[in-house]
Amino acid sequence: MRNRIVWLWTSALAVAGCSGGDPGVTTTGSDSTLPRPAGAVAGTPVTPSGTASAGRSGSAAIGAGIGVAGASATITAGQSGVTTAAGGHGPTAGAVALTGVGGSAPAAAAGGGAAGLAASAGAGAPAVAGGGAPGTGALATEPVIPEIKGECPAFKNGTIMVAGHRGVAIKAGEAGKQGPLVFYWHGTGSSSAESRTFAGTEEVIAMGGIVASFNGSQSSGAGMDCSGTGAHNTADFEAADQIVACAVKNHGIDPKRIYATGCSAGGLQSGCMGINRSGYMAAVATNSGGVTIGYGPFQDLTRVPAVMTMHGAPGADVVIVDFSQTSEAYDNYMMAKGAFVINCNHGGGHCGAPASLQTSAWQFMKDHPFGTHPSPYASGLPSGFHSSCKLATMTDRKPLGEGR
Repeated sequence: MRNRIVWLWTSALAVAGCSGGDPGVTTTGSDSTLPRPAGAVAGTPVTPSGTASAGRSGSAAIGAGIGVAGASATITAGQSGVTTAAGGHGPTAGAVALTGVGGSAPAAAAGGGAAGLAASAGAGAPAVAGGGAPGTGALATEPVIPEIKGECPAFKNGTIMVAGHRGVAIKAGEAGKQGPLVFYWHGTGSSSAESRTFAGTEEVIAMGGIVASFNGSQSSGAGMDCSGTGAHNTADFEAADQIVACAVKNHGIDPKRIYATGCSAGGLQSGCMGINRSGYMAAVATNSGGVTIGYGPFQDLTRVPAVMTMHGAPGADVVIVDFSQTSEAYDNYMMAKGAFVINCNHGGGHCGAPASLQTSAWQFMKDHPFGTHPSPYASGLPSGFHSSCKLATMTDRKPLGEGR
């Protein structure tokens, strides 16, 4: 299998503690080694960059120094190669290290700045990521809960109006028990009743939690459409913010257990929520979703949710777009931000995640409260987890609308 692990992270890639070096160094060839960094002097308002690649059994180390504007680099390692990227101390510094598919050596990413870090390795190779306190490489462990704006809704079973959205279906348990909050986003042409496919509803209620299912896009504001179908838009997240703020304060929701899931357009909306509301999202589980033409800015690069993507076989899970590809693109996008990601190809059709896989998705959420770094699944999926799932590895697939 050819190696196609090549990634450009335009935020920053830096070598820790580096205060100088060449502005850009390229080394290629079999058994080649680049032990020295490419970098820039601390405080220089430039964006240094560099490229390194290594052949079979080779190694590559690349990065940029402590630069105010951060840095960017492309890193490639061949089969059995070692790739190392170490983070610097720029305001948006971070690190991503990748090895080729089938590589036998680890990919290591050591702490960067506010953007965090990530590591990905091919089959059979461990991935290692490390870092310090927030601001020096580590992802934050506490969510940022929005402020209450206006009147809070009463969280009782039924449909409520909140922050201009006229139709949010609520299923709620007893208040004050520190239960979870789960947002469910339905597909195009469907309704909030679709939330019945979420496997954890009864347990959420028993735990004193809330399942909030948005019935269409009825927010008073005008936002960006994550799916292109008009089923939902990013203005709906303003209503979600109010639900989060009020549910934490008035219902006793655990601020570290806020999740999103959904199918098709709702799966794309869930993917968007993981990006646009990363400040409080603990985990997202998309069902024939991910990311496609529009997804907006990443809210907080120090706060990144865990991700589980569920989809059908390539060519079978298709409605305008191939959702195996939108899921893969989302996996890559989120891994580059430091997210822990698993991918589940159930082999069926659109929104065809079986009940047993939906059950595993709920387990994934429960096992990933906000700030769970490293993931308890980092060394392997738990016993009994759905067999279609695996730890995601980086590929070169990008979102269709990247850069918008």
